[in-house]
Amino acid sequence: MGALELVKLQARAWGIGLDAQRLGHLDKFARLLGDYEEANVIGTRDKREVLLEHVLDSLSCFLFKPLGEAERLADVGSGGGLPGLPIKLVAPQVRVTLVEGTAKKARFLRRTLQTMSLDGVRVVNERAEEVGRAGEHREGYDVTTARAVARLAVVAEYCVPLLRVGGHAISMKGSLDPEEISEGQRAAEKLGAEVSEIIRVPRLPEIGEKQRSLVIVRKVGETPNRYPRSVGVPAKRPLGMV
Repeated sequence: MGALELVKLQARAWGIGLDAQRLGHLDKFARLLGDYEEANVIGTRDKREVLLEHVLDSLSCFLFKPLGEAERLADVGSGGGLPGLPIKLVAPQVRVTLVEGTAKKARFLRRTLQTMSLDGVRVVNERAEEVGRAGEHREGYDVTTARAVARLAVVAEYCVPLLRVGGHAISMKGSLDPEEISEGQRAAEKLGAEVSEIIRVPRLPEIGEKQRSLVIVRKVGETPNRYPRSVGVPAKRPLGMV
């Protein structure tokens, strides 16, 4: 079975309907990811792998149902635009901010927006700690996403300051250990949030078994002004351990 058919099949199993137009957009985005030569933005150029292990994986965020109702989303540590751009291509009404600190990857994102004529998306080439203190971004988003960025406690400090009270951070994870969850919960509490849910991501046999989870952090109160800390500090001294 072709990769696009598998994407459609798995998406349907997750409750996501992909028409021909959306599939075409996802396919074009996968080709842009695989063909980009100025920087290695995802680690592979194989189109099938790009579609099934990166683009499709990004769509698993829709297993968190409130995502479909979000108006503003910030994708933190966006890299090649994952999961932010696949989410945008499936839900074009959401306004997306792609936060990426590496200039080469930010250039890829801008080129992709231009090539695909995408409106309602902006690229912010800054570190997450800087963005989280900026007035226009702080507490301005319904949902944040982070894929393969850092341990949960670090992701929480990057993402929670961006959320409005009542908003949610989606941290995409592979294997999870109880210690990481405990650290993440302690960090979330200091930030005015809580780990509210862990969603296991089921995969069809045709796709192949792989352990994937969405850790949902819900913002329940305002984040103290001292967070996020200075650039580099969250990763060096995770909040759940200090």
